[in-house]
Amino acid sequence: MENKIKLNAEAFERLLNIEYYFCLAYKGKGFEVRVRFAEEDFHHLEGIGQLRDLQIHSESGNVTFDKALDGMITQVQLEKSNFFEKSYVQNKIGYLHLLERAFDENRVVFRFRNEQSKSKIESELFLNTLVDGQDIYVYLDMVAGTENEYFCRSFVANPDFDRTAGQTKLTTLWQEKIDLCTGESHVIYRYKNFIPKDLKK
Repeated sequence: MENKIKLNAEAFERLLNIEYYFCLAYKGKGFEVRVRFAEEDFHHLEGIGQLRDLQIHSESGNVTFDKALDGMITQVQLEKSNFFEKSYVQNKIGYLHLLERAFDENRVVFRFRNEQSKSKIESELFLNTLVDGQDIYVYLDMVAGTENEYFCRSFVANPDFDRTAGQTKLTTLWQEKIDLCTGESHVIYRYKNFIPKDLKK
């Protein structure tokens, strides 16, 4: 039987040397967003951080990620938690391997307004993308002490309500995928003739 958690960890590992760079705007004011990925983020994106009655919940994110890569964490183990179904962990396990494609194929970014949402997630922005027919949401929060560096706070697949309702849609002017090891980059999206140096902050 395929270990989906190991599959997700392997897919996430490919993102560790990737940065997504966005130029976004709202009502004429622009800002930059740089999204990077770290091993410790996997713990929450996979939903393990929500399984409070399992020992693995209190382990460090790096330890969890290494165990997942080695195939030492299985869905059967996580299903023993009383919070497994309540936290929609099943959907995270089923679709987290689509995270890279969610960024690559995304064209819409929202500013997250918690007061307008049923969600308890704390974040500043979120992406919403359909990947292989799956409704994917990726929540982004700013790294403390920075101006434009973000990390993935949460991953949600196929929620039971429309999470874009009442949220503020931003204009994407530029989206770029950068390999931090080689320096190579690929422009995923460009609005008309926009270039980043033209961003009006």
